[in-house]
Amino acid sequence: MWSWLLKLVRWLEEIILGPRGPKTSANRTPSEQRSADILFARNEVVEKTPPNDTVRPGQFITVVHKGRPYWSLFRCPCGCGEVVSLPMHPPHSPRWRIEVSLEGRPTLHPSVWRNKGCLSHFWLSDGRVYWCEDTGVEPWRARPDLYGKKI
Repeated sequence: MWSWLLKLVRWLEEIILGPRGPKTSANRTPSEQRSADILFARNEVVEKTPPNDTVRPGQFITVVHKGRPYWSLFRCPCGCGEVVSLPMHPPHSPRWRIEVSLEGRPTLHPSVWRNKGCLSHFWLSDGRVYWCEDTGVEPWRARPDLYGKKI
């Protein structure tokens, strides 16, 4: 019921305080980088998790159960074709948080770093993908301080 007010407050914060968001390795927010094309134009909300083979490129899906986001699904933006499925609810750790812009475009927190397959590492902000410099490197090799050694 109050979601529209929360969206309005966040929109006003961005206008007054400037854009906020994840810092990249170059210590810039995505909005300070060259603006990327919009890959995910809207957040599609569903009540039941769809089969992976029905998720289309450019489609961003949030599964909501009892009013709470449970999963987000989308095809990896690198083009490998794999479906990325992110938990958004306890007890999963890590879990992601989604914000939806007034235009309906998704923003995810924290970044997405695939630990198998293509090893893509990116931020999703306002439907745009911002690539991290360490994409293509295993998380435990690029950031042993955070991830430790893989066994």
